[in-house]
Amino acid sequence: MDERYYICDKDNNEIVYGYIDYNRLHGFKIRPQNNVPYEGVEVSRLVLVEPFLIANVLKRKIKHKLDTYLAFLLTVIDDDDEDPENLELVIDDVARYKNIIMNKYSKFLDKKYIKSLLKKVGMVELELKEKLEQLTKQNTKSAGKSR
Repeated sequence: MDERYYICDKDNNEIVYGYIDYNRLHGFKIRPQNNVPYEGVEVSRLVLVEPFLIANVLKRKIKHKLDTYLAFLLTVIDDDDEDPENLELVIDDVARYKNIIMNKYSKFLDKKYIKSLLKKVGMVELELKEKLEQLTKQNTKSAGKSR
């Protein structure tokens, strides 16, 4: 099935129909996850080509993900009895997210923003690792004292 695209011309109020090969199109590809029922055009994937739009979408996605990690970090710090396995999974996820930033997002965002973002993610990762180390020390001390 051919991919169909629409171009709306504001000056002439005309709609131009055509087909496009998304595999050759260079841009940021996203899949909208909007689950709201709508009686119009359904969008299954979207390719952003405009650098300004790509930067805005990526910054919003990054901010949301970083806020999620920070909220989890605050709950872990406040909670004394946390399972180390869950903490290890989150540390792995943060490391994976750091790789995504370096490999995928660095193409579309400027180096200064990427550097500051990696610094923030690195601080979150460091705090999580410190908390994991504290939990493992507590578990080894409590396991060593039992008779």
